[in-house]
Amino acid sequence: MRRSLAALVLAGAVLAMPGARAGAATPPAQFAFLPHPGAELPLAVALADEHGTRRPLAAFFTGKPVVLVLEYLHCRTFCGLPLRGLITALDGLPLDAGRDFRLVAISIDPRDTPEDAAAAKAAYLTAYHHPAAESGVHFLTGPEAGVRRVAETIGFPYQYDATLDQFVHPAGLVIASPQGRISRYLLGLDRFAAELGSGLAEATQGQAFDVLRPFLLLCRAAGVSVGGWSVPIMAAFGIANLAAIAVLIAVFAAILRRRQG
Repeated sequence: MRRSLAALVLAGAVLAMPGARAGAATPPAQFAFLPHPGAELPLAVALADEHGTRRPLAAFFTGKPVVLVLEYLHCRTFCGLPLRGLITALDGLPLDAGRDFRLVAISIDPRDTPEDAAAAKAAYLTAYHHPAAESGVHFLTGPEAGVRRVAETIGFPYQYDATLDQFVHPAGLVIASPQGRISRYLLGLDRFAAELGSGLAEATQGQAFDVLRPFLLLCRAAGVSVGGWSVPIMAAFGIANLAAIAVLIAVFAAILRRRQG
């Protein structure tokens, strides 16, 4: 329910803005995901792990599905929200990172270092209470050329804006099969255990090359014009949270009335 409300409120906020009417500028689709379901990831690309060891991407595909996230570690807007939501959702699954799957987060910012990756991993793992997390969760950094190859295979467009010192990019993740083929896209800011659980199960069997929840969401400072649009993204999420709280209050009120009746 909360997911649907958030999507509806976000869509309403976008449509209500100047420039979102018919005949106005179109959204910057060049920064939306361009899904390539079934594509083979470039497993030969070498990146540094959080210990500074350069390893090919193939080293993280060891017979288990991989949840793959592209982000960067010094984002000042909401880049951390998708990964935080993902960690929370994974924490609720009866699956263990390391035993049942791997989580690999790759930074798109070539300035991020293995030290940054280690700090980010430690911070995020405080919300993941599974025994093999240290061996099942990896934060990778590396040169722009290698990361760009991975991003292009996934269909994850991004661009650095020197004026704002930020990257424009979509929000979401992919689930890859143990053989390194893209199995499923999960797009948006939040992840839910049911979607992740089914996606990991299907990736293990090499099934379900599809896309879930395809909508445009850019990671950039709120209120900054992008391609003719100005998206107050944080305000939209604040409204969505308030709407979700209002619905929960109404549900509890209905339950109380039913019990009292």
